[in-house]
Amino acid sequence: MNITKKIVIAGAGAVVLLAGGGVAYASVNAPVAPKVTVEQAIDLAKKQVPGAWVSGVDHDDDGTWDVDLVKGDVEHELKLDANTGKVLTNAPEKADAETETDDDD
Repeated sequence: MNITKKIVIAGAGAVVLLAGGGVAYASVNAPVAPKVTVEQAIDLAKKQVPGAWVSGVDHDDDGTWDVDLVKGDVEHELKLDANTGKVLTNAPEKADAETETDDDD
């Protein structure tokens, strides 16, 4: 019975260590909330392209905000650092004309 008691204690210790290790791993690899809010990211992007409207916003796992703006017939894809708000890229391109044609004639 003494051996059984040791096995149970050793098993319980292993479970505690594994559970604690899982918690430690999760806390190290947990996603960090961006310091720049979505509202701030939009405001910063709109300062780069005044008069534009927002067509999309996304927070990426790499710690950046992707803000898509449209002004006239130009789409702007901005990438901002989610911690500092610094504009990393601003890629304007002419929007595709989405016109339908009737080819059945």
